[in-house]
Amino acid sequence: MKLKKQLVRFIIVGLIATAIDAIAYSYLIHADLLSPSNAKRVSFVVGSVWAYLMHKFFTFEQKKLRSSEPIRFTIVYLFGWILNSATHDVVLAGTGLESLAFVIATGCSTCSNFVGQKWLVFRIKPQAR
Repeated sequence: MKLKKQLVRFIIVGLIATAIDAIAYSYLIHADLLSPSNAKRVSFVVGSVWAYLMHKFFTFEQKKLRSSEPIRFTIVYLFGWILNSATHDVVLAGTGLESLAFVIATGCSTCSNFVGQKWLVFRIKPQAR
């Protein structure tokens, strides 16, 4: 599949995953269940699970489960989660703006997740000739 098509699908799935993330984040904060920092960590995981399934079957069209895939996904998303959480906390501490912290953190982890999923998790090995 062409990179452009994957990128468009990645963005569509990512927007929906971000909406799921934002709804969970907002709910956890406004229901006084978690602090903004902990709410961000939980909401990121919720959005990530949905994104994994959609990216596997829709974005990168991988029908077969490879044994290393869940491990690679976990590594990519763990890195993204750490990047997302750290970015969120730095921006929140610097600005006090929850929405800005959310958007910047999401943008950083989205870039790292696309690269990781495209070239580490769902890459297709070239066929031998």
